[in-house]
Amino acid sequence: MTIINKASDKFKDRQDEVCGFVFGFMREMNALEDEIFERSEELKRQKLAMGIPKHQVGPGEEELWDEYKERMKGIITPKCTEKLLKRPCGMSFGKPAKYGYIDGDCRVDFIMKSAKKAIIVTHYKHGTEHMHKTELSDDGSGWLVNAVYYGFASDPDKWYIDSIH
Repeated sequence: MTIINKASDKFKDRQDEVCGFVFGFMREMNALEDEIFERSEELKRQKLAMGIPKHQVGPGEEELWDEYKERMKGIITPKCTEKLLKRPCGMSFGKPAKYGYIDGDCRVDFIMKSAKKAIIVTHYKHGTEHMHKTELSDDGSGWLVNAVYYGFASDPDKWYIDSIH
């Protein structure tokens, strides 16, 4: 990971604090997603061994989804604004995890121009060049994720609203 500090001089020293918060948060979500994915794969193997067709829900699959949503909610609730929490979460999991690129080959732009707002833009490759933009706000009691977007390097000025996970 390469971090490019694009913050105003006044806030350049906040990079470790803000990026540490965001990347720690992303790693928590990744760990849960990885765990649930592995457990889901095991349930699928068991289902097939029982002769249940792939397209049918097998024993434990619905409960796993419920558990995933609840645990994801537990991770994101203390770290996101009410605005972002209104968007759905825990709607998908897979391999690699949504933020799996964090500990790999990616570039990060750290942007901060005021004490109350920071932006983290991650550039990574997953087939094509992708981007995630995470907007954070600080109301004086600590950082919260306020909005997340995704985009593509082919159109770097176009962002699409996203859910945290």
